[in-house]
Amino acid sequence: MMQEPSSKATAALRDLRRQIDVLDSELVTLLAKRQRCVEQVIEIKRAEKLPARIPERIEEVLARVRELAEAEKLEPDLAVALWREMIEQFIAYEERALDR
Repeated sequence: MMQEPSSKATAALRDLRRQIDVLDSELVTLLAKRQRCVEQVIEIKRAEKLPARIPERIEEVLARVRELAEAEKLEPDLAVALWREMIEQFIAYEERALDR
C-alpha cells in the first residue's frame, strides 16, 4: 500500500510539475526551430544530391552534445541517447522529404 505524500510534498510536487510543463513547452518550441533548420538543410541536400545520413556529421554532433552535457552536469549518456534518437527521427524526416 502506498503512503500519501504530505501536504508540503504535494505542493512541492505540484510546483515542480508546473516547472517541468514549462520546460517541456520550451523544448517543443526548440525542436520545432530545429526542424525548420533541417528543412533548409533538406533543400541544400536535394540540390546537391547529398544523402540524408552523413555519419561524420552525426558523430560530430554526438561528441559536441556529450561535451555540453558534461559541462552542464547532465548525465552524458542520457544526452547522447536522446540526441541519437532525435537525429534518427530527423534523418527519417529528411529521407521522406528527399524521396518526394
